[in-house]
Amino acid sequence: MIGVLAWGQLRRRPGGFVGLAVALLLAVATVTALGALLGADGGRGEVRGPGVGVIVGAFGEITVLVAFFVALNTLGFALRHQYRDLALLRTVAATPRQIRRLVRRQAASTVVLVAVPGALLGAAAARVLLAALQHRAMAAPDARIGGVLPAAAVAVAVTSLVATAAATLAARQVTAPTPAAALADGSGPDRRPGVVRLLAAGIAFTGGALLVRLAATRPPAEVDKAAQATLLSALVLLVGVALAGPLLVALVTVPLGRVVRALLPVAGWQAEANLRGHARRAASAVVPIALLGGLSATMAGMTGTALHAVAGPPGGATSATDSWLRQAELGLLGSFGAIATVTTLAALTGERRREFALLRLLGATRPDVLRVVALEAVLTAALGLLLGGAVTAAATVAFSLAATGSPVPTVPVATCLWIAAAAALLTVPTVLAAATVAMRQAPAAVVGGAQE
Repeated sequence: MIGVLAWGQLRRRPGGFVGLAVALLLAVATVTALGALLGADGGRGEVRGPGVGVIVGAFGEITVLVAFFVALNTLGFALRHQYRDLALLRTVAATPRQIRRLVRRQAASTVVLVAVPGALLGAAAARVLLAALQHRAMAAPDARIGGVLPAAAVAVAVTSLVATAAATLAARQVTAPTPAAALADGSGPDRRPGVVRLLAAGIAFTGGALLVRLAATRPPAEVDKAAQATLLSALVLLVGVALAGPLLVALVTVPLGRVVRALLPVAGWQAEANLRGHARRAASAVVPIALLGGLSATMAGMTGTALHAVAGPPGGATSATDSWLRQAELGLLGSFGAIATVTTLAALTGERRREFALLRLLGATRPDVLRVVALEAVLTAALGLLLGGAVTAAATVAFSLAATGSPVPTVPVATCLWIAAAAALLTVPTVLAAATVAMRQAPAAVVGGAQE
């Protein structure tokens, strides 16, 4: 019965699961590629760099962690699309445990749907990645990609575990309220973070601070360990940002809102009020941008600092290798971050059809609404970049202390500008396109109940 309901919701609301499906497809493909690459590590010959096993371990760790957060985020919106249906199930005696099983089954079913294309994509990616490593003498020249089936099976199993763990946590937004309260909320609650969540955020920030200290106190001979601690500290700090997102958004919006109101008094005031009044909704869009910007800028800062610390040709060769690896990791993180950002913003904006319709009935024109939405998108991108930048600053200062002895990291300005531009290009066009689609219906029809 649970399986029938899960497949029924997937078929009835496929749009709500697109973001989750793309994220899980990328996870299956990445883990398949890494597993196949690890199986090819049987050749003989002189290699440069950390070795295929270490590379696979580092990329695998990042993939699992980031895939979990992206799956958790996209699952949240899949649940928002069916929140009322799940609330109705609870009113007819479905228990919280059964709802959690249903959500987990939906996540597992999505993994099944993307398993074959993900495995095929991963097999192709493994061959491309092995060729790139061999070109840089980072893999044995006679290594070959063998059977991909075992790697694909492991990838599907790992991705299923990640998806079901994320589903268990995401289901709490439906199972935590009483059935009557869940049904009254309609599309999901927008309340402040609770004490438990803030306590978890405090633990994450404390753990991140300890990892920052660990990275900063590594001697120059252990710069690789400092790099690992730096990257892990950035991930843990971003977990804290995600947990405390609504509170941080409400606090940081105040100074940014003043600037926007000074430049555009009417539209700026409305954009700031919308973000502060719906901090939880805004945080859902800000966190993926912070994840994308924070990790990308941290990678860029670590690479720039490592290159600056190099002295002599041998070190230069090693740093070039590390630089290429950081760029590859950056591409992987950017793919997950872009998926989370676009799907989140599209889902959030699409849910505001009734709000847009009310504004138009009160006299606002379509360009007026789009102007406010564009300002909200700019503020959202700025908030994400600021929070991600704060994490980057803490992490890269620690790495710079370990690598060079100076607290001033070498940050590539051009790369940071590209990151900011990417955040803006992902945010503003996505929001404007989703808002335009949301305003296709007549306002009176939307307010009167024509929406789904």
